[in-house]
Amino acid sequence: MKSLRLAAIAEATTLIILLLIAVPLKYVAGLVIATKIVGPIHGLAFLTFNWKVFQEYASGNLTQKETGRLLFGAFVPFVGLYNERWLRTKNERGSQ
Repeated sequence: MKSLRLAAIAEATTLIILLLIAVPLKYVAGLVIATKIVGPIHGLAFLTFNWKVFQEYASGNLTQKETGRLLFGAFVPFVGLYNERWLRTKNERGSQ
């Protein structure tokens, strides 16, 4: 579950950087290089996160509803960070 939490942080952070920094730099300042750098980094983080979600689902650590929640959160800025906190809480409850 720890690797899923790390993947959630990476995915959410790179999405925020892409949308709030790289895309404005591209369209306001004409720095196309910003999205050429951050875009693939976010793509890798996104794919890694999805892979980790499906691994946890396949191993029985996540329900179908929880899996849907995590996957939906990957498309909405800042929700990924909220989901990481939720995963931490879920993990702490499960360890007790």
